Amino acid sequence: MPVAIGLFAAYGFIYYQIADTGVPLYGGFFEEVIFLFVAGGSLMCTLMRNSFMDFLRMLGSFGKFVYYSQPDQLKLVQEVVELANVNRRDGPIAMQNIEVANKDLRRAVDMVVDGTDSAIIETTLNTDIAITREREQVTVDMLKFWADVAPSFGMIGTMIGLVGMLKNMDDLKGIGDSFAIALLTTMWGAIIAYTVAKPWAEKLEGYSKTDVQAKQLIVEGALMIKANTNPRLIADRLSSRLAPKARAEMAENNQQEATNA
Repeated sequence: MPVAIGLFAAYGFIYYQIADTGVPLYGGFFEEVIFLFVAGGSLMCTLMRNSFMDFLRMLGSFGKFVYYSQPDQLKLVQEVVELANVNRRDGPIAMQNIEVANKDLRRAVDMVVDGTDSAIIETTLNTDIAITREREQVTVDMLKFWADVAPSFGMIGTMIGLVGMLKNMDDLKGIGDSFAIALLTTMWGAIIAYTVAKPWAEKLEGYSKTDVQAKQLIVEGALMIKANTNPRLIADRLSSRLAPKARAEMAENNQQEATNA
């Protein structure tokens, strides 16, 4: 939702400013050839930076940029505590009957149920975190590269337009068209960089950090379940990873449960 609102508002302001000039958007500020030159050219430079699969992965991450449901860490802590209670009361096998929506937590629990050694659990899960983080960082770096290249490619268009203007000094219309190309390529390079590529990169980087925090919480929780740690101690330990508001909510829930009991 924030991305949709931001894009709509940003392009709304740009359109309002264009309309204020009295020059039509289509045929004036937006021409397919100019837009494709900047967007397509800068994208192809980005393609050259990494492998084709990395490039496709970058394009495929747009859906995550527009909408992505981040892990609810409070819910994760509550699920880990519930699993710890089951493990302590009925044994590890009983945890198989508990429905776990988060696939990373499900994997960690399955390893505990299978009797996997704690060191192997920790190494396997941390390796998965590192590989996922590295792959996502490649996407973020490519998007940041695109954000740098788009204005630069716009400058290439500016040089082309200025050369065209100087070559047509005897043709007033040709001078105007070439000068428009020089300015519009720069404009579209900046628009692509600062309203699409850079926010896209920063958003994915933030999501990646949040995902890592959730995965690390799962690793710590799984190891404590494996060690048959008291669920109350697990709750206290994992709640330190939560934001203050979520921590207060969890403390309130625990107090209500203690009162009801």
